[in-house]
Amino acid sequence: MTAGLESTLVAVLVLISPLFLAIPLSFAWKWWTGMEPEHEHYREKVRVVLDSGIPLSRYRSELDAEARKVYLDPDRQARIESDLLNPLGVTHFILFPALIAWPILFPFSIIIGLLAWFPLKIFEWVLIEKKILLKITSFVKKINRWEIIGIPRLDIGIKTSDRILSSIHRMPITVFLGLFSYLLIMNLHWLADFSIRNTIFLSSLLYIILVSFISVIRAATASALSFADLPKRRVIPMDSLVETWMAPWVGAGLIFFLVRQLTFSYKGIREDTVFADPIIFSLAILLVLYTATIIGLMIEVTFFRNRGKSVKIEFQKQVVQEHSPTLYLFTQHLGDLKISPLMSLDDWVKQGENFESDDLVQL
Repeated sequence: MTAGLESTLVAVLVLISPLFLAIPLSFAWKWWTGMEPEHEHYREKVRVVLDSGIPLSRYRSELDAEARKVYLDPDRQARIESDLLNPLGVTHFILFPALIAWPILFPFSIIIGLLAWFPLKIFEWVLIEKKILLKITSFVKKINRWEIIGIPRLDIGIKTSDRILSSIHRMPITVFLGLFSYLLIMNLHWLADFSIRNTIFLSSLLYIILVSFISVIRAATASALSFADLPKRRVIPMDSLVETWMAPWVGAGLIFFLVRQLTFSYKGIREDTVFADPIIFSLAILLVLYTATIIGLMIEVTFFRNRGKSVKIEFQKQVVQEHSPTLYLFTQHLGDLKISPLMSLDDWVKQGENFESDDLVQL
């Protein structure tokens, strides 16, 4: 029992080791984005614009002028703005060691990533071309008694948007889906007597399907489209809805499977499995975590770069034709909050999702 307890404690330390790495990585990230007084000065200027609720494009020239005053180069501007719009937390930094291990994990990851293009095309055809996502959206609207409106994304006009940083911001739920898929199939491996090879194959297949499904939905909803929940007085951006719904279930599933396996290892249950040793199990979890990070990042970056914009435009057109939503500005000035109708979402799309000076006269 003592040996089992020691092994279990070591396994737990292995599992939480990414948290120890996340602390210095978070400080390194702050240094990379900018910690000098001039960086903080520009950060505060951007924060004031974001707090007002108006997209950066409206004050792009003013922000560029402020950057020139403190001698900031465009790359530093982009980092500061990306950090404010897409802040990274602990769940992001525990994935960063994958960037160190990528030369080892890349060969397997590239195979899985290339195989993902087939389900990506299938889900794009089903969800977008066959308008299944539109039907799901209409059903969600009806069942919850919500309204569909448009709220401009604050990142419109961001300085040199970095697709990789945007993808990293979306990564945690994507990666944890890979870990969830692996743990789920591994438990089926015990029930159905799967071989290790079949376990890896089935968990990879399930991960590809889930990531492809989520990636198409994220690309389609990366726009101004939002749900308005009037009884609860809240606005829900469509692009955050999938993660909001899935995160609790995925998190609970991960905790359940991890605790279950460590308990089985400690009590000597199922000692005939390759993961009866809790330390080997923990190392396998980290390997899956970092492999899923590389696969997910590769799928998201390539899909959003090649198909993201066209998928977003097509879905937006479908929603406009079906529901004719209105575009609103949700703004703040001197502590006063204001929701102002601006134009139809159709007009907003036709003018390239940009503001003209006359559009904001009423604000």
